[in-house]
Amino acid sequence: MDATVSLDSVWNLVRSLSIDNQKWLADKVYEELSHVQRKSKDFVFPHRHAGADVSFEVKAMVADRLPVDIDIEEEKKKMWEELAQ
Repeated sequence: MDATVSLDSVWNLVRSLSIDNQKWLADKVYEELSHVQRKSKDFVFPHRHAGADVSFEVKAMVADRLPVDIDIEEEKKKMWEELAQ
């Protein structure tokens, strides 16, 4: 037997639970979500053979040359200073 319940009804039910039961339910929901997300993060490329090389056009879309006048060491220093703040 399949039954449907509105989310408002579920929310009202959850709010009526004790704090300990709400925490337990939250932990279970979080555990389930992290389990589902872990499975969905696997990248699958079904149309690419294992030994196939990525084409130049595809590489050009994701990686390009750095500007000629960029100072990489200065950019790294700025990055670390920004992260330290």
